[in-house]
Amino acid sequence: MASSTRQSLAQAKEALEPLLAKADLKFAEEIFAIGAAVASSSQLRSILSDPSAEVNAKSGALNAVFGKSVSKAALEFTNSLVALRWSTGQDLVAAFEQLAVFTVASIASANKKLAAVESELFAFQQAVDSDQDLQFALGDRLASEDAKLALVDALTKGKTTDESVTLIRRAVIGARRRRVSVVLEQFGKQVSAVASRLVATVTVAAPITAAQLDRLEGVLAKSYGQSLKLNVEIDPTILGGLKVQVAGEILDGSLSSRLTAAKLQLA
Repeated sequence: MASSTRQSLAQAKEALEPLLAKADLKFAEEIFAIGAAVASSSQLRSILSDPSAEVNAKSGALNAVFGKSVSKAALEFTNSLVALRWSTGQDLVAAFEQLAVFTVASIASANKKLAAVESELFAFQQAVDSDQDLQFALGDRLASEDAKLALVDALTKGKTTDESVTLIRRAVIGARRRRVSVVLEQFGKQVSAVASRLVATVTVAAPITAAQLDRLEGVLAKSYGQSLKLNVEIDPTILGGLKVQVAGEILDGSLSSRLTAAKLQLA
């Protein structure tokens, strides 16, 4: 990410903060929807991300496209967003998505649901990763958005918070060329960032106890100097031990890894 985009994203979050006290999921949905529309139109994307374009021209384009379909608050925030400097049009699209996720996470935090949202996103991601039919159904480019959303609603109804449902639905219909599980993972990390937590993926050969998980969380938190959200994956192929992936590092203490190392030494 270019420095200009990083600076603009930080400024955009500052502009968003005062709106969060009154923001609801409808507002977040509007930010998602505007970003999706910008992503789908090269002409609109070019106008809104062009640093040489007049602010009035950008505002006029936004009013013409979204003036009658989104709230005044969403439109005003979008105007402030496109007035900032973005390195590329795709950076602007990514900003819409990140800021919408940030809004949903902030709402969840205010409602004391942030930990539930983290867990529910990971659970749905795991369900997608472990079911090829579900992967195909949610990633099928020939399937309609309505069909995909109906499937999501059937899988989450009565089991998932409204905040999680909003993010899962948007991960599915806004994936574009990305895999749904990858988008869900990104959303999960962004949600955890609101809680000022790193995300650690712990891979084990068999389920571990809550006490073992608490001890591991304590060790990692001490090592990294901040609290962590641990997502546990079961993978019998590692045979034993565990593998931890956090902050771009892989700590591999699995039995399969040690056996591989031993074989290399004997070769």
